[in-house]
Amino acid sequence: MTDRPAVQILHGPIGSGKTSRALVWIAGRRPDEVGGVVTLKTETGRVMRDLETGDFMPMEGAADDEPVATVGRFRFRTAAFDWAGDVLTRAAASRPFVVVDEVGPLELRGEGLAPALRVLMASRATPVLIVRTPLVGAVVEAFCAGRAVVEDPS
Repeated sequence: MTDRPAVQILHGPIGSGKTSRALVWIAGRRPDEVGGVVTLKTETGRVMRDLETGDFMPMEGAADDEPVATVGRFRFRTAAFDWAGDVLTRAAASRPFVVVDEVGPLELRGEGLAPALRVLMASRATPVLIVRTPLVGAVVEAFCAGRAVVEDPS
């Protein structure tokens, strides 16, 4: 038995409103309770938003000489994941709830937000992970150490 809180898993298919459901949940909390990042689609591409400061970091549109992480046809700026990792690490030390939108193939390869997820899982914060439904089992196995509570998306 661990003294760390359960890991909350919010899941659904691509485009099912996982981030929107998370934002509604976040809006029901005090601002000092929730930190972390959400990924938003904008007219210029995907961005990560720091829930504590409201700052944004573009994920797409890397310069030719900029390091990228590739997932399928998508190329994401490595700098965005480094920035988000810092946000998550800070939130894990100062907020009761830390949202990670989203945990996916990159993290399962040990890249992207994986290092920050390990820090978060060792903290006293309650992780709230947003995951595509087909990846829930793999994410639980890779990161949750028997502490997962999986939300029924229906």
